[in-house]
Amino acid sequence: MSRDGLLTLTIQPYGIRSRVKKNVRLFDALSDAGLAVRSECGGKGTCGKCRVVIKDRSSCASVGNLKAELARSELKSGYRLACGCKLVSDATVYIPEESRLTARKFLIEGTERPVSVDPAVRKVFLRVPQPTLRDIRSDAQRIFDELKGTCAIEAINIDYQLLRRLPRILRDSSWKVTATVWDNKEIISLEKGDTSKKAYGIAADIGTSKLIIYLTNLLDGQTVATESSENPLIKHGEDVISRISYALKSDANLEEMRQLIINCLNAMCAKICNENSVDPTHIYEMTIVGNTAMHHLFLGIQPKHLGLSPYVPVTSDPIDQKARNLSLEVNPAANVHVFPIIAGFVGGDAVADIISTGIYESAELSMIMDIGTNTEIILGDKHGLAACSCASGPAFEGAHIKFGMKAVTGAIEKLEIEPDGNRVNYQTVGNAKPVGLCGSAIIDAVANLLRCQLIDKEGKFTENIRSRRMTKTNGKRAFILVSKKEGATREITITQADIREIQLAKAAIFSGCSVLMKKKHVKPRSIKRLYIAGAFGNYLDLTNAKMIGLLPDIPTPRIALVGNAAGAGARMALISRELRHIAASVSRKTDYVELALEPNFQSEFTMAMFFPHRDLQRFASLKKLL
Repeated sequence: MSRDGLLTLTIQPYGIRSRVKKNVRLFDALSDAGLAVRSECGGKGTCGKCRVVIKDRSSCASVGNLKAELARSELKSGYRLACGCKLVSDATVYIPEESRLTARKFLIEGTERPVSVDPAVRKVFLRVPQPTLRDIRSDAQRIFDELKGTCAIEAINIDYQLLRRLPRILRDSSWKVTATVWDNKEIISLEKGDTSKKAYGIAADIGTSKLIIYLTNLLDGQTVATESSENPLIKHGEDVISRISYALKSDANLEEMRQLIINCLNAMCAKICNENSVDPTHIYEMTIVGNTAMHHLFLGIQPKHLGLSPYVPVTSDPIDQKARNLSLEVNPAANVHVFPIIAGFVGGDAVADIISTGIYESAELSMIMDIGTNTEIILGDKHGLAACSCASGPAFEGAHIKFGMKAVTGAIEKLEIEPDGNRVNYQTVGNAKPVGLCGSAIIDAVANLLRCQLIDKEGKFTENIRSRRMTKTNGKRAFILVSKKEGATREITITQADIREIQLAKAAIFSGCSVLMKKKHVKPRSIKRLYIAGAFGNYLDLTNAKMIGLLPDIPTPRIALVGNAAGAGARMALISRELRHIAASVSRKTDYVELALEPNFQSEFTMAMFFPHRDLQRFASLKKLL
């Protein structure tokens, strides 16, 4: 509890932080924050629909007997009814999907280059000759011989569990079967009759905040459907360091986190298959991309040393495992290909970014920026790549921003302050009443305050501001973006502390770009293409981003918003064996730059704390705007 007697309530998966009175009912606190949960009974304790998960159960106390009850297993897992508990200390509450009245805005699509369809999976219909006294070849040898004769595949192995069922399958199918072969090496499935036209794969992007899967037809390489979900690990923290800390406490915690990811993937796979009339056993391959922490947690590998200097991963090589070994509910023998990683904080998602944009084979110098809690930056061309990771913090997803939130219904996503500073125009996700600010709007707000000379180049509110929107909160100056009179559920402001958070985040990113450019001995004008990847980057106003110094001063026509490039890379590798080999090679050959060891990093960071930068020569194109 702070000195003002208020508690801090953190609401996930939205990243909203609200100040509430002690002993307030959680149901009411959520409603006051603009995030009311489902409740058919209006919070009277009879319907049981307002289910939430409390991270620290000691932060809440029961308010009395309720007619609606939760199962013991749910109570043990931290579930509570929001109408049945009150807050007694700072708390973090997770609103599960079934209790939400809002929908998160996910970025699913990403720019994808054309690729020749050459998946590792092949399906072949076979008419296998029956054994006789004159032909006593083994059942397995008969299949090997037919594959070689029919399509020149010289498979050398049969999945062990399949081998055990092989005699029955052949005889029950009258020796007419379809063999599924992985990488021309192993028969992973044998099915009755001709199912050669039914071959599917799934590409999965396991992000810090979201999971996205792409159901793909392996015969023609076309994406059939997509499905997305919040990352269930958000209950253990919205950043990877919090999750690493939880995992290292015990093997049970690590296994719990692995199982949460697997359960979520299985539920998504079941849903996408059901909606598209696909038998899950016809999914023979998966490709997985994610940052290094999510890579380790998905595989059940202890990520402890990712959080300790020198931040070393357990492995950086690509991994191929059977689906059954990972408890994934597709074909049990399906191959799961996990992308290689580059370093402790530059993971398989960054490798997928490189693959999907094609900068590894480009003759032009290019840069990729995948902006998030950790921002990955890659610079180079076909002659070599260098990468770094910037601890940009979660400000761009709304964390540490007073009215910050993720891109859910009601979040302001675009914003403009008129020159006199007295009127603000905005757009919200879903055109709903404004609840808070998502990352793109936070950038817009700071850039507009700077353009209207309401803040100076050091990020401080200027003196003698005449705008009627200036106010004070707890004695500190703030600017009202949307008042209750203008339709907000609560007065939404941007504070001096919020601006400071953006300065720290953008300085970390810009200084990372500067260090890489100095390592390569190039200037912004030498970069022919800048790719902005990720959900946050896709909704950026590029002029505003450059105005505050978030992006290098590269001409806007050279900047491409490529969306979910990681997901695109995963899809491309799912249908191309060649790209998997390229990904492995790229991950080994990319030079990782540890910013903390660079002698000029601290000075670059300090100069980048100014808007847009202390050295205005680096932003020549913005001089007129500033």
